[in-house]
Amino acid sequence: MTKIIVVINQKGGVGKSTLAFHLAHAAAEEFVVNGKAKKNNRVLCIDLDSQANFSQYLTGDLDICNVTTGGVGDLLEGLALNPLVTSHEGIDLLHGHANLDQFDGNVEIEDRGYSPTMREYLRSLDYDVIIIDTPPAVGFRHMAPLCWADLALIPMEPVMSSIVGFQNVLSAIADVISPINPGLKWVGVINRANMRVKSHRVKDEFVRSEYGDPILETLSTRTSVSDAMEEEPAQPVWLRKSAPKALREQWHRFCKKVISN
Repeated sequence: MTKIIVVINQKGGVGKSTLAFHLAHAAAEEFVVNGKAKKNNRVLCIDLDSQANFSQYLTGDLDICNVTTGGVGDLLEGLALNPLVTSHEGIDLLHGHANLDQFDGNVEIEDRGYSPTMREYLRSLDYDVIIIDTPPAVGFRHMAPLCWADLALIPMEPVMSSIVGFQNVLSAIADVISPINPGLKWVGVINRANMRVKSHRVKDEFVRSEYGDPILETLSTRTSVSDAMEEEPAQPVWLRKSAPKALREQWHRFCKKVISN
């Protein structure tokens, strides 16, 4: 059965698109079950953010945000899908674009998006894993994917505004989403941390003491990750040979853990 993972926080700038990109690549790799290698997963990426950074990374096309037909709009409108086949092996894309705001507040589209049929439809597609990137602004495109997903990955930086955004997502899951999608699980990651900074260490300790095991990792601020994303084409940091080995191993291990969670 298709597994759906949404990357979400109500605070922007926490690395959602970078993490979604890495999750897609980890998901597309050959996987092993009971010690036996299986075929590579087929991965569909869904970009619901009108800034379309996720789409830009996957296509290398900075102008894809101006392609306002097709892509994720077809999904929201209930039209036949024609995903882009990216240059990244096994990864297809429903791209985001600058006009996605037009779908917010559209009663017909929101009814379709929140209905169980959307969740069932996504699972009927010929993909093993679906990765969804979301906008930070609270609204239909932020909330509806929580109704479709099996797992929500909530990244946060070790700063108060970002942690509040994380807590707001948890409140939305508990108060709004759980009655609709009771099987939804969540995990958190502390991203862009500098553990030499006292305030970062304090925030890291606070989050872990409050929420425990679902907080999977603390990922440090490292230029190697952004450098890998700025390659042509963009690549996950574990494929960048000049990146520190420990960093490559940590990101790969973390993404594999999320995919298998």
